[in-house]
Amino acid sequence: MRRLTLTALAGAFLLAGAAEAAEPPPGASSCTGCHAPMKVADSVIPRISGRKASDIATAMREYRSGTWPSSVMGRIAKGFDDAQVDAIAAWFAAQPE
Repeated sequence: MRRLTLTALAGAFLLAGAAEAAEPPPGASSCTGCHAPMKVADSVIPRISGRKASDIATAMREYRSGTWPSSVMGRIAKGFDDAQVDAIAAWFAAQPE
């Protein structure tokens, strides 16, 4: 039992490391121009690295539909379909916080 648990944990760590090391999906670079990978003092633009993928995807969809009004994000989000939004959200969620 213990060996199975250790094997499962090792696999989870490998997958997590692979997600961090993976190339960003197309479109993710448009996010990093404003959303810094590290905390920036006094920035009004939130970091998205390490956030839940579902939260990132929901926000993108709300910006895209106009449910969550914005000056910039709505225009950016309209350029992505659901599959691209999900891929971008998953990639940012896998990045270190």
